[in-house]
Amino acid sequence: MIRSLALALAILAPLPAAADEFTDTLDSARKAYDEGDVDGARQDLDYAGKLLGELKSESLGKFLPAALPGWTREATEPGEAAGMMGMLGGGNSAAAKYTKDGTELTITLIANAPMVSGIASMLSGLASRATGGKPVRIQRTEFTMNDQDLQGVVDGKVLVSVSGDASLADKTAYLEAMDFKALAGF
Repeated sequence: MIRSLALALAILAPLPAAADEFTDTLDSARKAYDEGDVDGARQDLDYAGKLLGELKSESLGKFLPAALPGWTREATEPGEAAGMMGMLGGGNSAAAKYTKDGTELTITLIANAPMVSGIASMLSGLASRATGGKPVRIQRTEFTMNDQDLQGVVDGKVLVSVSGDASLADKTAYLEAMDFKALAGF
């Protein structure tokens, strides 16, 4: 009876979670803390936070639309957006480049950045008009068009930028293919 109880407990015991870089880093932070290495624990926790940020950015990329018929899509580094993240107070970014017949467009998303709400008011306010911006409304979201590039903020939280030499009609078609309601919940 004792043997079958031990076997049952062994079967019912949860299996250890598969280790990954995030959990390994947390384990390292805990070990450093237990050993009195507060600075090492802080460094590990900071790194773990960066890993979580990368995961969050990957999930943001799921809101980028699939390539429309005749187009190809490739995930890209957000480039300028990544450099701007510090100026925007941090956050998450994702981007994709779409090409067709020698033309291209890039869609960049920036979310969870404290400055995005300020950008939203600038894009929809007089500041955009003063710089020659023209309002364009897509899916009940106001975008500002400057030099054929579009920028708008979905639900006051997620900056959406579309740039490139593709036509305004193509850029608009991509924005219409996005799920802004789901993006607002990011």
